[in-house]
Amino acid sequence: QLINNSVLLLLQSSLKRRGSREMHKEKKAFTQEDSADLKCQLQFAKEEAALMRKKMAKLGREKDELEQELQKYKSIYGDVDSPLPTGEAGGPPSTREAELKLRLKLVEEEANILGRKIVELEVENRGIKAEMEDMRCQYEKECLSRDHISSIPTSPYGDSVESATELRRHLQFVEEEAELLRRSISEIEDHNKQLTNELNKFKFEPGQEPGWLDDAASKCGGTLQEELKSARLQINELSGKVMKLQYENRVLMSNVQRYDLASHLGLRASSPRDSDADSDAGKKESDSEEGRPPQPKREGPIGGESDSEEVYEKTSGFGSGKPSEVSDLCSTELMRVKEDTESLINIKREAERLERTVDRLITDTDSLIYDAKVHVTSSPSTEQDFKSGEERGEDKHEPELLDTINSRMKAFRKELQTFLEKVDHIGEGLKEQMEDLSPLPHLTESSMFAFFFPLFLFFAFQMFQPIILLILILVLFSSLSYATVFKLVFLFTLFFVL
Repeated sequence: QLINNSVLLLLQSSLKRRGSREMHKEKKAFTQEDSADLKCQLQFAKEEAALMRKKMAKLGREKDELEQELQKYKSIYGDVDSPLPTGEAGGPPSTREAELKLRLKLVEEEANILGRKIVELEVENRGIKAEMEDMRCQYEKECLSRDHISSIPTSPYGDSVESATELRRHLQFVEEEAELLRRSISEIEDHNKQLTNELNKFKFEPGQEPGWLDDAASKCGGTLQEELKSARLQINELSGKVMKLQYENRVLMSNVQRYDLASHLGLRASSPRDSDADSDAGKKESDSEEGRPPQPKREGPIGGESDSEEVYEKTSGFGSGKPSEVSDLCSTELMRVKEDTESLINIKREAERLERTVDRLITDTDSLIYDAKVHVTSSPSTEQDFKSGEERGEDKHEPELLDTINSRMKAFRKELQTFLEKVDHIGEGLKEQMEDLSPLPHLTESSMFAFFFPLFLFFAFQMFQPIILLILILVLFSSLSYATVFKLVFLFTLFFVL
């Protein structure tokens, strides 16, 4: 409108100045400005027409998409004009479908009208382009004639005014068409929004027509059944892992008990007091006396008692074997204890690994329980509409099964922790046994006696008289024990040396 007002003002001023010859050059400039303004207006009109075309193309695409969706719904739910089934023949037709049909017809009619208008606008644009080219050619000819002939330009000015009026008419027509296109575009956008809202309602509406229930139920039921199948597969995998872990726990417990018994039996059999139990009679006596409580042992004779030869042999080591054999026994016992400790360390590592896997399984079951509860609480209406009683009962029992599996896994973890404590206790016992079996305690009284007694005899033969040697021989072959004889010989040697 501002452009039109400016054009009118310019035309009025040009008409007032038509009679003056002196203002010929100014009129020429005004006509040039008028033509430039008209060209700018035509350029704006062209740009606006291009924008309208783009919008119309976009609306055409949206219309095609909506028609495709309507075709899908028609293929799924049937056409509106198709006769109703026998069960629904008595009821009235749905008003919603009739409204949709009317709106679709209106949209189709408006689309046809807009298509015609677009064709008309294209034809008019072509005509305007041709007129503009003609005007340019005329204007160039007029400029050349004015340069050569300095006469009053009455006819060229009149031609320019007529062309300006024609251009104004074309501009008004184009503006009217643009306004109509804007209105139609806004109406079509409103219709598209309404149609999309109604389609969304049809998609997500709970109370649908009875003819549509079967399809919707089959879709929802299929997704829910797939989720249930996946949850059941996960539950079966977890139960299998639990059974495998329980079996491994039982095997480990049996191994620990076996190692415990072997360690206790090894401690009893490898004690230095029972080294003469190689005979069958000794084995029977030790087997018969294992269940009895151990009697307190005396360290030496009381009063005038004398130690027997068997006791001396046991304490001194002459009857049990050589010191090399004792060291061999100690080394074998140490090797066995080391093997037991290594096996216990391996068992402990396996138990810790099982505990880690059980912790992971517990976290997985917790997440599954949470997902199942969220699924049950979030979709109660679909379960009530599209599931039978048995399926709903199975859905309710799924979290309970997961809870039971989780509780069993936690109990199994507690058993593993107790098992690890037992393994640690047995390891401490084996460490104590290794400390007891170290080679330092085997420097006993028997080895000391076997080492020092020949030295005493050597010094006695060199230093003592024959009478003292006779006394020593008598003492040695008397009924006294070896310990008392050793003590007496030691006292005699000290006496005579000092």
